[in-house]
Amino acid sequence: MIYIIGSGPSGVSSAVALVRMGYKVTMLDAGLELEPDRKEMVRQLADQDSADWDKRSVERLKENMRSGVAGIPLKYVYGSSFPYRETEIYIPREGKNVALMPSLAKGGFSNVWGATILPYLADDMANWPIALDDLAPHYQAVLSFMNFTAAKDDLEQRFPLYSDTYRTVNPSQQAQALIADLKRHRDQLRAEGFLFGYSRLAVASQRHRRECVHCGLCMYGCPYNLIYNSALTVDELKKHPNFTYIKDVVVQKLSESHGRVRIEARSRLRPETFILDASRVYVAAGVLSTTRLLLDSMEAYDQPLTIKDSQYFLLPLLRYKGVPGVTDEKLHTLAQVFIEIFDDDLSEQSIHLQVYTYNDLYQQAIRRLLGPSYVLFRSLSNAFMERLLLIQGYLHSDLSPTISVKLEAPKNGSASKLLLEGRENKRTKETLRKLAIKLRKNRSSFKAIPIWPLMKISQPGRGFHSGGTFPMRRRPEVFETDTLGRPVGFEKVHVVDSTVFPSIPASTITLSIMANAHRIASACDESV
Repeated sequence: MIYIIGSGPSGVSSAVALVRMGYKVTMLDAGLELEPDRKEMVRQLADQDSADWDKRSVERLKENMRSGVAGIPLKYVYGSSFPYRETEIYIPREGKNVALMPSLAKGGFSNVWGATILPYLADDMANWPIALDDLAPHYQAVLSFMNFTAAKDDLEQRFPLYSDTYRTVNPSQQAQALIADLKRHRDQLRAEGFLFGYSRLAVASQRHRRECVHCGLCMYGCPYNLIYNSALTVDELKKHPNFTYIKDVVVQKLSESHGRVRIEARSRLRPETFILDASRVYVAAGVLSTTRLLLDSMEAYDQPLTIKDSQYFLLPLLRYKGVPGVTDEKLHTLAQVFIEIFDDDLSEQSIHLQVYTYNDLYQQAIRRLLGPSYVLFRSLSNAFMERLLLIQGYLHSDLSPTISVKLEAPKNGSASKLLLEGRENKRTKETLRKLAIKLRKNRSSFKAIPIWPLMKISQPGRGFHSGGTFPMRRRPEVFETDTLGRPVGFEKVHVVDSTVFPSIPASTITLSIMANAHRIASACDESV
């Protein structure tokens, strides 16, 4: 029996590949889910036309989300924090200057992600033991079961679509105005190293006869469940006779003997442990959980490793001309525009920018900033909103901080504990300073100026584009993996999440995690 540990994007990608090849697969998962009352609330909203939605239900869906000038401290879904729960019990950790978190949810962090997808570039994988060509067919495979929206535009020059089944989604008026200005200055921007286009999003155009109604609730959770969540793929796989899903399981250790894998696990619901026997195991638990599992399995306590990260930052842009009525516009609130920067004076690798137009969390942030005086400045605030765009950007891991991680041995009957500490990269702030200067230099093409004093540089891990503790190598050494994700000392255990990435490019990470997991699983040969 083949086992997969984890139900996030890498887990389901592995499962799809294996099931399609005819293997029997069992997925083990902690599997936390949305609370039953909130799940019923979402079900009722999904069954209704948006015009009939109960305002109290919509307000409850928005509960607990808080926005300030530094962004959103923690992204909830449907008003719930379930993607983050119980991790202090099963993945104990202490951190300093670190924002990276694990998840025990069914679907992992695909419950709360921004749904942005782009493939990696060959140049950004220069230190990898595999090439972009090795991933290409697996991008295609992933996009065969994950619906997405896209447009044929300039981005395709460097970032292939890898599918012809994509749909389009209506961009906001602010996004259309920005793209129009960028197109008018395309030649000048291209000479400056800019490539731009509409965002690509893992969003379905329709589900259960419901289509996107541009209700602006994307950041809180789509009532029609149109934003891709790998839990949806789990539910589809459960219909296949070769797939079994077992939840409420936390895997603690792995070991190999005589060509078999011994899985030591515990129940999430009861104080009991059990042993499973596997022919092969695919570990897809996310970088923190996977790193902990591997170190515990190897009994490699107090061994320092490095988590690589892609620096996440926020930078407001103020457009020269506003778009009237943005606060009342029917729109989606995911990323609207992608801007890629290729400039060796800034970075030897690409820099990725996602542009967000209006959403009501901006209003919330301004209200909190102004306090009671907000009422006096409301008309001015609305005029500001008509001009405001927000860049969410990422740098390559070479230019980003790292996170030191080691596993503290169990003490006095307590579980082992992850110790995490963010480590500054001296190149980060200088790169971001140069980026702001570059955007300011090209303000006439953007018809917008960056508000540099309001740039927010996050703690390491805040963007959840992290990995690399057991990087793939052609000739791996201890605490490294081969090109099939097998740590040194293991033959039947494959790590398929970002734990094996040798570096973290600036581009969106999830699609490449899924493609690499599909690649590794597709190489399975149970006869060996």
